[in-house]
Amino acid sequence: MPERLVTIGTYSTAYEANLVKSELEAFEVDAVLADDNAIRLNWLWSNALGGVKVCVAESAMEGARRILQLEAGDGAGSPEPASVCPACGSPSSHCFLDKRGTFLSWLILGVPVIPVLARRVCDVCGRKRKA
Repeated sequence: MPERLVTIGTYSTAYEANLVKSELEAFEVDAVLADDNAIRLNWLWSNALGGVKVCVAESAMEGARRILQLEAGDGAGSPEPASVCPACGSPSSHCFLDKRGTFLSWLILGVPVIPVLARRVCDVCGRKRKA
């Protein structure tokens, strides 16, 4: 019986997901992408489909998460100053791409004029700020 796949990350573009997949495969962790072809066909479907998902076998999940955490930080164990929330001081936060302005300009003008903005959200208090 094949082993169950678990999603360890979602990304708005297939390019980002392929970078993560390549990083995992460099450490000999087999990974597959879900919904990458649909999002390559039309990038506007990314939010509707929940992004491109990077999946690994359930037994390799912990190793894959450790690899991705080492890549996200410098391995020193201390959070970066930019990732500490100024409101509550929590080091737990995550980044996302805010595409609302891009979609709005695309709907009104027919051309995506406003760029996509990188934002950081605190996992404790929910405060949003520029990344």
